[in-house]
Amino acid sequence: MINMQVARRYADALFTLAQEKQLIDRVEADLKLIAQVVKEDQKLQEVLANQLIPVEEKKHLAEAAFSQHILLETMNFLRLTIDKRRENYWVEMAQEFAVLANNARNLSTAYVTSAVEMKREDVQALEKKLSKLTGKNIKAIVAVDPTILGGLVVKIGDEVMDGSVQKRLDILKSNLKGINFTVSGVN
Repeated sequence: MINMQVARRYADALFTLAQEKQLIDRVEADLKLIAQVVKEDQKLQEVLANQLIPVEEKKHLAEAAFSQHILLETMNFLRLTIDKRRENYWVEMAQEFAVLANNARNLSTAYVTSAVEMKREDVQALEKKLSKLTGKNIKAIVAVDPTILGGLVVKIGDEVMDGSVQKRLDILKSNLKGINFTVSGVN
């Protein structure tokens, strides 16, 4: 929880700067690149997490890895986070920045779980319905999970809409537990 608070605070500051300079898309792309590199490089993760490595050494490493690929504003942000010993939150900062950027674009992501693979036109129709329902532009990310048996589970932000067959069966099962059945006319 504290990680996300720290990440949110730094992402918010960077977002404000990016918004002022009209660089939201570029900074978001920079942060995605940085997060991807960090996620894929175990050695880099260890270096960032190691508080015994001097700040200047970490800055040199960040510059060598990223300065040719990202904006100066983003590079300065990385330097600042290293100075403040917050470099091990880069992935979370990228995630939080993306949320802020999407909010500014009135865009939300719907994480959809389906029992079967959905056709592209069905996904587009769902995005349209969810956009109308939420008042935001919705981009759906669909995953397949046969265990839900049928229907859909949709998660947008903190809200979950569970229209799966499995959920309906669970509710039916719960309701039936309290009912005593008697069969008449059976010898």
